[in-house]
Amino acid sequence: MTVEELAGALRLTSNAIRNQLRVLEQARLVERRGSRPGVSKPSALYTITLAGQTQFSTLYLPVLGEFLNVAEGQCSGKQLVGFMRQTGKSLARHYPQPSGALSSRVAEAARLIHSFGGLMEVERSGGSLILRSKACPLAALTAENSAACRVIEGLLAEFVSAPVQTCCDVGGEPRCCFVVRRNGAFKTKRA
Repeated sequence: MTVEELAGALRLTSNAIRNQLRVLEQARLVERRGSRPGVSKPSALYTITLAGQTQFSTLYLPVLGEFLNVAEGQCSGKQLVGFMRQTGKSLARHYPQPSGALSSRVAEAARLIHSFGGLMEVERSGGSLILRSKACPLAALTAENSAACRVIEGLLAEFVSAPVQTCCDVGGEPRCCFVVRRNGAFKTKRA
């Protein structure tokens, strides 16, 4: 739509629309794409970007939640955990991997999770570092699908290049918790 079309539809002034469009363009939620002949000169057309569609859509969460419900019903627990971890590892490849000591890589991972909406704090416990948050950026999913935590587990393991294990609290108010081992892998319990 053009500025004038938006102003008419929203019953605002053209200047008010231009101000809002400038903010949305800076956030990369809308962009100029093409033009339409106007009275004196062509009018720019504005469209929502893919990032904007993702931010404004309310359908992504129900679709993903339902997908996880179906996957839990059709996969073994081990398969689902593997798929979720692999999804996280694949997601991690979209972000520059930090270098340096493990503690600095874990601090960078905390900042990355913060950019997703999780306020991670790093704690030390024996030979491990613990990433802990009082909230969960995937809370709407993890409350019903605890396997969603494995996406973050896989992302963190790939991002920091170290073994990571979930210790999340998925009860009433989900809280993130991930243990990052300094040396070696986690010991698995055998049945």
